[in-house]
Amino acid sequence: MSYISSVKVKDSLPFDSAKEIYGLADLYRGETESTRKIASAVVEGLIDLKLFRMGLPKSLGGWEDNPVETLKVYEILASADASVAWVVWNNHMSCTLGRYLDEDSMKEVYGNPSHAYSNSARPEGVATIVPGGYSVSGQWTIVSGCELADWFVLRCLISSPEAPVTLDDLGPGANLKLFFIPKEDVKIADTWNVGGLNGTGSHDVVIKEAFVKEEYAVNFGDPVGIDNAYSRLPIGCINAAGCAAMALGVLRATMDDLIKICLEKVTPGKNPDIRDRIVVQATIAKSKTLLDSRRLQLHNSVTALWEVAQDDGTFSDVQLADIWAASCEAAREARAMTSELYSVAGISSIYKIFKIEKRHRDIHAILQHGIIQPHWLSQAGMAYVGLKPTAAMFRT
Repeated sequence: MSYISSVKVKDSLPFDSAKEIYGLADLYRGETESTRKIASAVVEGLIDLKLFRMGLPKSLGGWEDNPVETLKVYEILASADASVAWVVWNNHMSCTLGRYLDEDSMKEVYGNPSHAYSNSARPEGVATIVPGGYSVSGQWTIVSGCELADWFVLRCLISSPEAPVTLDDLGPGANLKLFFIPKEDVKIADTWNVGGLNGTGSHDVVIKEAFVKEEYAVNFGDPVGIDNAYSRLPIGCINAAGCAAMALGVLRATMDDLIKICLEKVTPGKNPDIRDRIVVQATIAKSKTLLDSRRLQLHNSVTALWEVAQDDGTFSDVQLADIWAASCEAAREARAMTSELYSVAGISSIYKIFKIEKRHRDIHAILQHGIIQPHWLSQAGMAYVGLKPTAAMFRT
């Protein structure tokens, strides 16, 4: 099946495009699950509608406006298939990292509108300084969407012939950089055999002595190549907000699934149906209230940061803390609420026809990501009590 868009990309919002992909992602979720990568028809649609490029400057097909729009994209895609949302979110991260490239290098890496991207911020490789650049080797774990990617952004420990180091030397103050590497230099090791987010294809990637020119090696905090409000946004907390939006999308879909079961499994004249159970009624009402309130808090905190980014981009620790806290709590409560919905749905939860079983696996996988772990709440709390948060990514 070939994908044909009915959306005029130039005039549409990313959320409008995501609504079009929703049906496609749901239709092909079986193929995405069984092949452990996003179905080709869905990938074609995501490329056509530029949803892999939202983190880029507008001149390269990006969004470059209020990032709440990207949260809405992740939420609706996750409500169709969390693996699709995850890979779109991962591409956004790969594209925002491009802000540290100079303008010419950015155009080289991101100039082809049909390209997709993948990344790992874990320093699992070593880059040795050589004339004109670096020689990169390593094996990076859990590189989502790697089979679809044309370019990779991978983090390495810097070494030199005069002062060689290994990954055993990693620690505070280690010299680390991000490297932009084309797919020709990357081999994929088939390691992604999991339950939740199975369709993300998050295999290991292996590189052996690939040359990377100096211009393609950057670091967090380097000057941005193209200065705009979007490139002033901190990568860490915005990434956390995106992860939380996916969790909310899974919650939303699970709630809708249970409501559908209630409406369809009606047996007049027999024993009380699932919709007649007080615990089911109360759980659905609770989930709707939680979803709406957590979404509003998340969107409001991100909008407040966007308003600062449009001005001078000087964010207070409390403003950053608001996003970290909203993200962590939205994700945590979405997981708990999804599990509660799974529980009260009874035996229906284990049947794949109702999708709740897959939602339950996916949201537990989403919450394993380091960007929304409980220690970020502690970092946010430090800001609220007048202390200086210590995590490097808190402000990055």
